[in-house]
Amino acid sequence: MKITVKTLFGICFFLFIYSCKNEEVKAPFAEMIVNKTLLTVNETMTINFIGVADQVVIFTGDDMHNYDLREESNTGLVVNKNLFTYAYSVPGEYKIVCIASTYNDLAINLKIDTCSYIVKVIDDITDIENISCPQIVYDEVFAKKMENDEWLMVLPRRIKYGNYTPAISLTQRLRFYIQSDSTKVFINGNAFTDTSRYNLNFPLDILVKSDYGTERNYKLSTINIPEFATFSINGVVGTLVRNEFDYNTLIMQVNLPVGTDVNNIVPEFTTTSPSEKVYIGNTEQISGTSKVNFSNEVIYRLVSTLPDNPAILVESIIVINVGFQ
Repeated sequence: MKITVKTLFGICFFLFIYSCKNEEVKAPFAEMIVNKTLLTVNETMTINFIGVADQVVIFTGDDMHNYDLREESNTGLVVNKNLFTYAYSVPGEYKIVCIASTYNDLAINLKIDTCSYIVKVIDDITDIENISCPQIVYDEVFAKKMENDEWLMVLPRRIKYGNYTPAISLTQRLRFYIQSDSTKVFINGNAFTDTSRYNLNFPLDILVKSDYGTERNYKLSTINIPEFATFSINGVVGTLVRNEFDYNTLIMQVNLPVGTDVNNIVPEFTTTSPSEKVYIGNTEQISGTSKVNFSNEVIYRLVSTLPDNPAILVESIIVINVGFQ
């Protein structure tokens, strides 16, 4: 009985294999729609497969996915649900090959069909995503993007660094964030290098040139965060206390003699630049003239403008902390 069952099982298995081998496999048909044949670097390409296949593989034509080098370990990418997206990081001309295949349940009687497209990828990127001074002692300070391709770098005059408050130079290295390794940057007519230090006391003219040849002009201006150079109440000089992580918010510590009436005081102060203005709320304050009640917390707002563009404002907040000793 056991021998009979085994024999029947073997015959059934043979018949199953034989039927699979002779199962009619539908003919594949490779056809795809590429949304664009002229792309820029990092631009997404979309391919819709509209043919007939059990499986679809795309060779994108770039490094390690070249159909002509498939015998040299270059591979295709499997298409999921007839939709394929891809972006090229290097400019060039690429041959996209679509392989459509059909087969039976045991992957026997494999049939394939192919079609191809040629796409051209150009590096036409001239957009600056960001500019920074990469090392303000230990921090990276980013510029602000303004209108008309202008950038504004806002730097502190000093920062808190441990127990020190080192001055920040306006001669700094720069870093450009551009989505292309082929794009070239020129500053004041000279090729940019990330090891050079640039004088930010004056506006920089920046030219960005893509690998494709497109050019775009930018301007980088720099301004310091405004702050008090001196501040005193009744002749007592205050001490500026800096925040290690927030360059725009400072504390001015003033220790007055015990019993000092702080309800109606005229402070005296100077700023670090003649262009800086001082406000409490929206009321401008004049040193030696404006009366202030220091019985409650007083917040000064210092505003600085670019000399060649008064519409560009930079603000800082200085909180007056009055103590008694």
